[in-house]
Amino acid sequence: MATIQTSQLTLHSIAPRFVVGDMEQALAFYRQLGFTTTYQDGGFAIVERDGISLHLNASEEPPKGHSVCWIGVTNIEALYQQYVPTNAVQSPLKARPWGMKEFFL
Repeated sequence: MATIQTSQLTLHSIAPRFVVGDMEQALAFYRQLGFTTTYQDGGFAIVERDGISLHLNASEEPPKGHSVCWIGVTNIEALYQQYVPTNAVQSPLKARPWGMKEFFL
């Protein structure tokens, strides 16, 4: 059996994929949150901000369940204040018992 050299392996990124019903509406939503569309081809797009990538897939079928993606930031209070005027914020900024602060879009 071969030995895997984990000391040479580093995970460096993650790109969650979200199913969207209307690609143009989704791109406009992420644009107001400061993301830039870096790729778009038919029913697939990539939006990026500060090294974070989100993949979007258009589908006429509604997604099953719901998706959640947690993104760590250096100044959550400033980001929250930046997003409040966009009407994208769905919950107040709240300190959690496990030592994190979070809000939902």
